[in-house]
Amino acid sequence: MMNNFQANFPLTYQLLGAWFSDIDYEDITYEEVIENYKKVTKKQNLDLLKLELPKLKKELDKNTIDHQYISHLSNIYFENNDDVLKWLNEILIYLEEN
Repeated sequence: MMNNFQANFPLTYQLLGAWFSDIDYEDITYEEVIENYKKVTKKQNLDLLKLELPKLKKELDKNTIDHQYISHLSNIYFENNDDVLKWLNEILIYLEEN
């Protein structure tokens, strides 16, 4: 699954790799990242991303995707898959907010 991550989760891949990779240098919160992302992303893509993230969470639950891969992609340290799942839940909440 990790070999096909970009193909299976293209919007998630783009969000994690492009929007979170420099967060340490920009001194902004996850919520601010998502707010900025939503400002420049088409509604259709936001809706598709909201569908991708639950699928990703299922793969993390099955351990077909490892927390280290998500850490590498997003440049955010996660202790384990549970940490990633908690973080993705937070991201989904921010995506749902107006």
